[in-house]
Amino acid sequence: MASDATTVPESGAGRAPESEAGKTPFWPRAAFMVAFAVLFAIAETVMLLVAVLQALWLAFAKAPNPRIKAFGASLAAWLAQAGRFQACATEEKPFPWADWPKG
Repeated sequence: MASDATTVPESGAGRAPESEAGKTPFWPRAAFMVAFAVLFAIAETVMLLVAVLQALWLAFAKAPNPRIKAFGASLAAWLAQAGRFQACATEEKPFPWADWPKG
């Protein structure tokens, strides 16, 4: 029987591959999740400062600062990586256990 786009996916479809899901034991992962929750809160504050700095730069220079823009983009990418780790969407730990992301 040929499958078509209207078929219902098998149970378990859309889950993370077995090689990735549930690899880390609970307590070490919980400790990393707490650490990344703290780092995430700090990064949110830094992102607020980046936004204020960029807004001030725009007000006076009438164009965005490329260095602030690049840092803001890379910080946003780190926040996304940390959020994915927090949500158990990935087992890959973000910086400082990996390279700093490129924006």
